[in-house]
Amino acid sequence: MKQGILRFAVLGALASISIAATAADYKASIAQMPVYAESQDKGVLVDLVKAIAAASGKSIEWQVVPFARSMSDVESGKVDFHMPLIKPIDMAKANFGLSTETIFHVNFVLYTNKAKALDVNKLAGAAVETDSAHVAYFPFDIKPSTNLESSLKKLDLGRIDGFIFADAASDPIIKTNNLGNVKRQLYKRFDVKIILPKGGKSAATDKFLSEAIKKLRDSGQFSKIMDPIDRPYAD
Repeated sequence: MKQGILRFAVLGALASISIAATAADYKASIAQMPVYAESQDKGVLVDLVKAIAAASGKSIEWQVVPFARSMSDVESGKVDFHMPLIKPIDMAKANFGLSTETIFHVNFVLYTNKAKALDVNKLAGAAVETDSAHVAYFPFDIKPSTNLESSLKKLDLGRIDGFIFADAASDPIIKTNNLGNVKRQLYKRFDVKIILPKGGKSAATDKFLSEAIKKLRDSGQFSKIMDPIDRPYAD
């Protein structure tokens, strides 16, 4: 009996040593989204994490999970960094930190009805909608939308004054539904950041990311990976 207990204890100790020896240097979380991170091994941001690991010589263990869980895991310190997040307007109440590096940009476009002029600099008081998760990115009252297609169809019919959201998500809806009454103009080009836990080793993680991304930029590999999703605004 004692020999059996001893055998299990030894095996347990060896297993612990093996796990410790193979533990990754960093843990990352990527929000699951089409194109950006479709699965554990497919997506632009998955390719970026792999490239950061290769450029730095450090091992990175990553997960691809729903956005809310990914943010929760970085805020609680379960992972060392999360991507992506549009840089918030106000960080005063944020329970996380931002990377020094900007990894790409998002074009937020103001969509309006051709029959009704709307000044992009005077949107306060207008009936404008945006995706419900992005209401905080605007300095004026804006209505949340849980259905992009529905909002754009309302705009096409003149039932709302405007709709603001990323062109990559909105333009295909307009094209697919032949929404001929909708016109567009750039509202703002937002920076997209990597998110870090507050405190702890976040400063060291930020330095690690900056150094690895600089290597990728210098080699041209960063542009090769990120250019497909970092497109300049075009009318």
